[in-house]
Amino acid sequence: MKRALVVGGTGPTGPHVLQGLLDRGYETTIFHRGTHEPPGLPDVEHIHGDPHFEETIAEALDGREFDLVLAMYGRIRFIADYFANRCERFLAVGGIPVYRGLLNPEDNHPYGLKVPTAETAPLMTEASDSKAAKFGNLIYETERHVLDLGENGAFNSSYFRYPAIYGPRQPNPMDWSVIKRVLDGRNHMILPESGLMITTRCAARNAAQYLLLAIDNPDESKNQVYNCVDEDQFTMRQWMELVSTFAGRKLEIFSVPKELGAPAEPLTRLLDVGNHCFLDGSKARNELGYRDLISAQQAIEENVLWYVENPVTAEEYPNYPDPFNYEAEDNLMAAYTKSIAALKEEVPFEKPKYYHSYAHPKKPGEGPDHRGR
Repeated sequence: MKRALVVGGTGPTGPHVLQGLLDRGYETTIFHRGTHEPPGLPDVEHIHGDPHFEETIAEALDGREFDLVLAMYGRIRFIADYFANRCERFLAVGGIPVYRGLLNPEDNHPYGLKVPTAETAPLMTEASDSKAAKFGNLIYETERHVLDLGENGAFNSSYFRYPAIYGPRQPNPMDWSVIKRVLDGRNHMILPESGLMITTRCAARNAAQYLLLAIDNPDESKNQVYNCVDEDQFTMRQWMELVSTFAGRKLEIFSVPKELGAPAEPLTRLLDVGNHCFLDGSKARNELGYRDLISAQQAIEENVLWYVENPVTAEEYPNYPDPFNYEAEDNLMAAYTKSIAALKEEVPFEKPKYYHSYAHPKKPGEGPDHRGR
């Protein structure tokens, strides 16, 4: 029986990866710190240790041998170095800040990410002075390090660029900002720029499927990088409407300029709302035969119902960023509505008149019509 090690494995995608490995006949072990032991994990061996440091990795794994390693947590470079020439296959999970123009859209011309963004898009090969750029460059360096090891024969490597993953046990569940407002009886959700921003997401079950398909297709996925995405994507407004509807009542959008969009930052996080992040998932579809195991809408509904039954608490999520300051939100909406009315009065602007571009003759043989077309 082949042996698999999952580094991490207790987050949203972990249970699906573990079950997929067991279904494929792997003797499966997880290596993690032991601080999170969620209920419902498949019955596998646990190795408790710290996957962030070279010495603690070596200490925890001393004498153990594995054919397949999936590094989903910890310092991937150190884990990859430890398993160089010690395993046949090494799969690692990284993130989309590797793309130049995601966290620093002004670095690209034209501004931001290409729509859609394929795996071949420009990467954060250099770090500038900004924290975002340094973070993206670290992700790039880690990804490159793993692939270089693979290309030099240390193992057969594959690397996966995870976007925002949703599902039970998220470290910071964005959807709770919407769900709680429904449960608290709110009617509106403040969103910047009409909520038109697109942020790529992937359901935990679908994200796990990318890794499992690479395991099933070792030759096709050898030393390859894949975007991991649901086949259906939504704007921030569409996402909010789906989440709120599944939570019990559709919230209405209250649109503000991005300069006033602080109440929505738990949904937008570090991203510029004028910069779409729409990843291209065609490579995995073509090379690995990827198809969603669960539709995005069904996954959103399951996720919402789970958090309704398992509410986010300050004890479990001490760093949750949304203050749910409804008084301030109401004051902002009132002030913005008042200011828009004042601006319309102070700076009246006649709307351009638009007419269809092509002629609409009234009878045969006419020249230009009544609008000169």
